Amino acid sequence: MAALTKSKLPLRRFLSPLSHRLLNPSSLSSAPEPHVQEDDDTNQTTPNFAAEETIIADTFHSLIKDHHRNNPKPNPNPAPPNPTYTIPSLSSDFSQLSAGGSISPAVVRRVIEKCGAVRHGIPVLQAVAFFNWATSREGFEHNPEPYNEMVDLAGKVRQFDLGWYVIDLMKARNVEITVETFSILVRRYVRAGLAAEAVHAFNRMEEYGVSPDRIAFSVVIGILCKKRRASEAQAFFDSLKHKFEADVILYTSLVNGWCRAGNIAEAERLFNEMKAAGIEPNVYSYSIVIDALCRCGQITRAHDVFAEMIDAGCNPNSITFNNLMRVHVKAGRTEKVLQVYNQMKRLGCNADVITYNFLIECHCKDDNVEEAAKVLNLMVKKGCSPNASTFNPIFRCIAKLRDVNGAHRMYTQMKDLDCKANTVTYNVLMQMFAESKSTDMVLKLKKEMDENEVEPNVNTYKVLISMYCAMGHWNNAYRFCREMIEEKCLKPSMPVYEMVLKQLRNAGQLKKHEELVEKMVDRGFVTRPLAV
Repeated sequence: MAALTKSKLPLRRFLSPLSHRLLNPSSLSSAPEPHVQEDDDTNQTTPNFAAEETIIADTFHSLIKDHHRNNPKPNPNPAPPNPTYTIPSLSSDFSQLSAGGSISPAVVRRVIEKCGAVRHGIPVLQAVAFFNWATSREGFEHNPEPYNEMVDLAGKVRQFDLGWYVIDLMKARNVEITVETFSILVRRYVRAGLAAEAVHAFNRMEEYGVSPDRIAFSVVIGILCKKRRASEAQAFFDSLKHKFEADVILYTSLVNGWCRAGNIAEAERLFNEMKAAGIEPNVYSYSIVIDALCRCGQITRAHDVFAEMIDAGCNPNSITFNNLMRVHVKAGRTEKVLQVYNQMKRLGCNADVITYNFLIECHCKDDNVEEAAKVLNLMVKKGCSPNASTFNPIFRCIAKLRDVNGAHRMYTQMKDLDCKANTVTYNVLMQMFAESKSTDMVLKLKKEMDENEVEPNVNTYKVLISMYCAMGHWNNAYRFCREMIEEKCLKPSMPVYEMVLKQLRNAGQLKKHEELVEKMVDRGFVTRPLAV
């Protein structure tokens, strides 16, 4: 509550009745479809509001995180929360924070998104309580964004009854229900392995005033295929193809589905059926077939399809060449990768970030940091922005060579290029600096990781805990182990857990030893205490 009191005065100004004019909700949208775009006029006239709303959302999210940390739910399969669920103490904190001002849909959507952004320990109950508190406030400006985000969160934790309740709530409150709303639900059903329920959701669209047009039809097939549910996608396509005219997008999705399912014969049959129906394959159709053939080892056949593509007048793009490269990259065949890259250049096709990353990965597998660095400099010169996956193989190679100064230089270059590090980047660097006894650098990286909201994983904590245990610093090892369990809901490996317990026993910290065991039991990570 101290942080709440501290932040209350400035936030009061941000949460004024004018807050509905703040950041356009669509600019924060996590909608999966690329046609969703920002309202440029809104962003131009209110350039500072995005930062203000971020502060508001972060403060609400901090309250939710604190409540969840203090009220853990160890049961991995809890009963679905009551859709009208509220938490009185949290509602009181929310109300105090808002100080009677209105809250924009963008803030609500962002808070729910942040709740679902973690891989472990999603505060479902607290998120539902916040959503119900916010959307039931007088004057709340209802639009689809926060509702769609809540449907997505419900699907992520497999509480589909809650997802349907939110959609019913949208209907009751006259909030626009779109194809996007159902796309989110369908995607979550498919990820949960519930293909029949996904199709059922599509069939219910008309009940909610959403026309199941060809775009919606394509979305459902695309999602099923992406998740390797090709047989269900094919059956769905066959049952409704009399209603929706098949086009290259639908056929390409189905070909992709069969390829991802590992049924190359069915993919080729459908590919030929598409051509027989007078539908010309596009660059993506060919690229998908080439990728599938390469993945199953039919390299010669893949090159035959590539030649057919050229003969048909369909120009390959970077995706096509990347698909030809990938199998050679994985096998460490640098010469073959360079052959494909040279062919790419001869045909005048520009490389993309994946192409350059493949080249860098190959050179790093050969322990050739100099060539990898040359490729990095080339891609920057060509105007191609590197990402974390560009740098991670280079850092691994540098770590293998134990070149601490080289790691410093490369990390400085990464920051100069405004390239954001990811969890793997931090883990590789922290491990390297821990091995070189650079404790300050390890802690600096962990602090930076937290500031940049990069989610740590079990390997991050393994590095930190092992480092402190090796130094005999039981207090810091214990602190990070508790943070891992309580704040991040991550389960330490048994060797790491036992290592911390041993440190505590050796230091005579039996009370803390008992507390740690109790935390593990409470979270459901161990069924019984380990013997002292």
